[in-house]
Amino acid sequence: MSTSHVDLAERKALLVTRAELDRARIMLATRELRAIVSPVSVEERAARYRPVSAMLMSVLGPAVGTSRVGSWLRWAWIGLAALRILRTLR
Repeated sequence: MSTSHVDLAERKALLVTRAELDRARIMLATRELRAIVSPVSVEERAARYRPVSAMLMSVLGPAVGTSRVGSWLRWAWIGLAALRILRTLR
């Protein structure tokens, strides 16, 4: 009876170790994919999004109002800054 408990404990430990290894492999693969897909620098990312943001501002500005869009952008900026602070604290 005691050998079956030892075998069961060893099997559980092996499964836990395998799960941790699989998590590490998935994390590594995710980071590799992110490095491949996302642009290398902030300048490249900004250059890619600049035309989209200009188009959105040209549509939203007259439709909603420039003061309201400015208010939304201010709140979005505050939210993104808070998110960035929380990420660095983690």
